[in-house]
Amino acid sequence: MPTLSPKGILIKVKSCCICGSDLHMYKLGLFTDVITRKTDQGGIPGHEFSGEIVEVGSEVKDLAVGDRVSAYTNGGMAEYVPLDQAFPGRNVFKIPDEISDKEAATLEPLGNSVHAVMKGKPEKGDNAVVFGAGIIGLGVVQVLKAGDYGLKKIIAVDVSDKRLDMALKVGADAVINVSRDDLNEKILELVDTIELPIAPGIPFPAVDMVYDCVGYIQDRPEPPVIEQAINIARPWTGRIIAHGVFEAPLTLDLSIMVGKQIQIIGSYGAWPEDSQKSIELMQTKKVDREILVSHEFSLDQASEAFETSCTVEDSIKVIINP
Repeated sequence: MPTLSPKGILIKVKSCCICGSDLHMYKLGLFTDVITRKTDQGGIPGHEFSGEIVEVGSEVKDLAVGDRVSAYTNGGMAEYVPLDQAFPGRNVFKIPDEISDKEAATLEPLGNSVHAVMKGKPEKGDNAVVFGAGIIGLGVVQVLKAGDYGLKKIIAVDVSDKRLDMALKVGADAVINVSRDDLNEKILELVDTIELPIAPGIPFPAVDMVYDCVGYIQDRPEPPVIEQAINIARPWTGRIIAHGVFEAPLTLDLSIMVGKQIQIIGSYGAWPEDSQKSIELMQTKKVDREILVSHEFSLDQASEAFETSCTVEDSIKVIINP
């Protein structure tokens, strides 16, 4: 049982998601020090979770025993997790009754999706391509759709038909499976094209925003997503929002990026306002997060849960329920 600090709270965990970062740790030993809570027996992962406050430190205000919350800390793959310094509305968020425990466990990744969408500055008439139909990418599709930005098309790209089918369910207008389809050909079929005076006769796809929710996965045969994104982004005004994690350094020829004068924008995590917006989206049912949960396991089945989460062709979001 974790000990409680005067400024902290103790949370009984209800549901905890397996994150893509957890898989990088599980497969390659990456980020272990960053995404686990240290104990005498080892590190406890899990930073996407929901639960109920069972104890409150003497110096904590605006939180009480019985509050349903989602908190931004590590160690959620356990029965109890401490938050050593609780700041309501900043690193711990009260969950309304309209949101289930499973939905609340997806607050952190939905906040990431909101953050990424805002970085892209969507405008009416834009075309958006979202690489990666995992929890972040599907969240980006959901937020783009719920925002009613007046986009022309939202196109999801992945290697899993299961995940691409889900992308269509939550708002994508079209999908591309790059394990069997030529990305450039499909994009040119789906969006308008433009020509540049300096390159007459060469059609460029009118892709205004590209969301990279994959990063770089070493064991995938496809070209790195950032390279594919540079190739399809429209000249001059194209924006690439890089939100995925890179498992290793890359060597890229950036001449195309320079010639097309496009932007590559980094995106990481979520600000408190992104999390509040995410709660509003779930509470008002503008997004459905439970539909994204493909598998649930008990804490004793954690190994099976991780193996299932590694099979991207079959799983979407895997949850552990302590």
